[in-house]
Amino acid sequence: MKKQQSAILPAIGCLVINICVGILYLWSVFRENIVVSFSWTSEAAKMVSSYMLFAFVAGNLIGGFINDRKGPRLTAMLGVILFSAGIFSTAFLTSATVSWIYLTYCVLGGLGSGFAYGACISCLQKWLPHRKGLASGLSVSAFAFSTVIFTPVSNALMNAYKVDGVVQFQPVFLILAGVFFVAGMIGTFFVGLPGEEYLRKLPKPAVTATSVGSGKNMTLSQAIRTVPFWCIFLEILFINGTWTLSIPLIKDLGMRRGLSEAAAIATVSATGIFNAAGRLIMAWVSDKLGRVNTIILLSVMTFVGAMLVVLNVQGVGFIVAICIIAFGYGGPSSTNAAFTTDFFGPKNSGTNYGVAMLALGVSSVLFNTISSSVLKGAVIPTYLMGAFTALIPIILMLIIKRHTKKSGEQAA
Repeated sequence: MKKQQSAILPAIGCLVINICVGILYLWSVFRENIVVSFSWTSEAAKMVSSYMLFAFVAGNLIGGFINDRKGPRLTAMLGVILFSAGIFSTAFLTSATVSWIYLTYCVLGGLGSGFAYGACISCLQKWLPHRKGLASGLSVSAFAFSTVIFTPVSNALMNAYKVDGVVQFQPVFLILAGVFFVAGMIGTFFVGLPGEEYLRKLPKPAVTATSVGSGKNMTLSQAIRTVPFWCIFLEILFINGTWTLSIPLIKDLGMRRGLSEAAAIATVSATGIFNAAGRLIMAWVSDKLGRVNTIILLSVMTFVGAMLVVLNVQGVGFIVAICIIAFGYGGPSSTNAAFTTDFFGPKNSGTNYGVAMLALGVSSVLFNTISSSVLKGAVIPTYLMGAFTALIPIILMLIIKRHTKKSGEQAA
């Protein structure tokens, strides 16, 4: 008698893995102490999160190819190994070699994070094809929730290994690398694909007035010849710009806006909660409201959050503004994964979504480079840029609506 399959264990495995590899957003917690400990420049340290995000996106793409050919378990396992190796090797950097952090923390850590992240999304979508938004939301909310868990853990470790006000980072990163490796590898043993019998018993996805895409399986070469693909690509590029500008600034800008250091650090944790909430809540909302309408709503929210920062809100007002931006970033992270599968099918979802995610890497480097080089790091112009570019996805969603309607009429 065959054992009945369930999505519970694969879901738990994916959640554990994404909690481990989600410290992508923790750089603002490490940055100030890294600068002091390694006598590094603030400008150089500020770019770490951008480069790591770019490597993370590249990891989504490369991992997507592996995932579509070899499956999510191997891809997630490679991701955990790469990620842990990146954190582990960062522990051995010194003041003379700190620039190698771009290779260890950014490239190795970012690639590994991307491998695991994409594999877990693809895995859960295949277990829950009738609830693609929820599947994506569960996976990516765990990724964001990593900040909530590991911000206090990282601060406790830095305080424990601080000598004369200077953090000794070797034990900090060695401990974190060990935890990520052990927990992540355990998680990979629960990752796998459902059988045909399990899939046959699932309810068919409901078709509603807000549904888009045919769900027909497309290869990458077919997908990139469509209008929706490039609309999704550009939407990812523009809607994420405000958050990528915020990642390295949250703690320091919060303190300049009237928060104590403890409150500023707590704000970093709060953004993790709102980031995770955006991913989970808006994934569920997108299954009901539709992907297009959800992205429009999130664009407006991001614009509002950025404008609050422009208006120089202080204290609690700053926390509210940054949390709105975090929620507005989290929502598309889950919605876009389901959006891509809606249009181009689940078979090659790892590859197709991986290529679309390249826009996130471009966004990170582009927005932060403009902020640093053109706007000279000035907060108000930086957030004005973030606010108005966040509205561009609304236009792109209207194009998708029109294209979908036109395609439907032609099919009829």
